[in-house]
Amino acid sequence: MSLVSYADLQTQVANWLARTDLNPFIPDMITLFEAAAARKLKVRQQETTVSLATTNGVATLPSDFLGYRRVTWVGSFNVDLDYVHPSVWQFYEPTTIQGTPQVFTIEGGNLSIAPLDDSGLQLVYNQKTPALSSSLNWLYTNYPDVYLFGTLCEANFFNKGSALPLAAMWKQRRDEAFDEIQRVDFNERQGMAIRVFGITP
Repeated sequence: MSLVSYADLQTQVANWLARTDLNPFIPDMITLFEAAAARKLKVRQQETTVSLATTNGVATLPSDFLGYRRVTWVGSFNVDLDYVHPSVWQFYEPTTIQGTPQVFTIEGGNLSIAPLDDSGLQLVYNQKTPALSSSLNWLYTNYPDVYLFGTLCEANFFNKGSALPLAAMWKQRRDEAFDEIQRVDFNERQGMAIRVFGITP
């Protein structure tokens, strides 16, 4: 069995289903699996760093943004910013004050900072994994089994009826693989410790 390319995955899904009439739908089933993976996984391989330009303290988030890891103001010195929930943003920091930013919030596709300064930001964020149909990605390269299990799960839900017990079985295999991927990610981050900064009593 070969699972090296996008075409290989489609072939093997058809082989495991032992049906050819579903072949036209397999790309959609892969896409549905990728949607589930985007919701479930947040691991090191998805992290990337970009520079953001701000205008009046507002920057546009990348289109593949799934969540932030760190927001740093890169002015005369670097400052890691603290997150503030949008519901208290306007009360927490008036938006007209100029100065060294200390906090940020996210609303829709925008990231806002306060106090205002347009020196620029560095954003470390979780990036949506590119679709396998466009290019090989880290998830398929390292874990082709989760792609196979996840696509077979979607295929058997598509079949309904007598295929539903199989769908549940493949869903379990998929979710076990998700858990294992996240456990590997956690174990890679060895040496984690709590560090206290500033004056302590």
